[in-house]
Amino acid sequence: MDNESEKNPAGRDSHAMDDTAPAPDARRLRDKLARSDRPYVTLKAAVTLDGKIATRSGASRWITGEAAREFAHRLRANHDAVLVGINTVTTDDPQLTVRLPDQKATPARAVLDSLCKIDPSARFMAADGARRFVISGAQAPEARVAALREAGADVLVCDQPRPEPACFLPYLRQSGIDTLLVEGGGQVHANLIAHGEADELWLLIAGKVIGGGDAPGWCGSLGVERIEDVPRLALLPVRQAGEDIVIRGMFGSRKP
Repeated sequence: MDNESEKNPAGRDSHAMDDTAPAPDARRLRDKLARSDRPYVTLKAAVTLDGKIATRSGASRWITGEAAREFAHRLRANHDAVLVGINTVTTDDPQLTVRLPDQKATPARAVLDSLCKIDPSARFMAADGARRFVISGAQAPEARVAALREAGADVLVCDQPRPEPACFLPYLRQSGIDTLLVEGGGQVHANLIAHGEADELWLLIAGKVIGGGDAPGWCGSLGVERIEDVPRLALLPVRQAGEDIVIRGMFGSRKP
């Protein structure tokens, strides 16, 4: 794997993190990279008090205020790559870049897209110098795979119909991605938590309530029926980001 003097795909020195900025926990990062073939996985979502990431019609701009959005960009800046699901790309057409005045490099971008449905003209695919990963499934049409590769994307075709973490996480690590920021949607977050692949969580919480069962939340179903089986996180002190708050939790804490 890359040593500390080598560059990652975002153009930064590996592990060169700003400890005063939102970034992966340094000790946990070192431990994870030493014992695993996966990147360090951080989940992030901007949510209402009831955990919603959008209204039932899909409107989400903006749930949090300007200070929290800047905080989120600094979190992106301290990761090698940003990953989302295809529904996020088709619904929001996000840039997934770092938009800060002092930021020179931008992280790589990755999308979980079983059938390679992403439009080559989507902003995700912009040729801006950032590496672009499209992670597809076994049923992805060969013509779409070829078109995305022609457009400059690195396309991984997993053996399963839907890409599983055991397929794409080692691939990303082998591609130089040591730190991965996952920005949703809810089912992507749930899949990583259910497989025990999430290392930490950042929730940027606005003092708003959307309500209802048809508005999407930041985490999909985990299939848990007993409280004893609920994933546990060790919570760190709450931060303030303008009018919003930021909660950070570490997965893998021991049950009492």
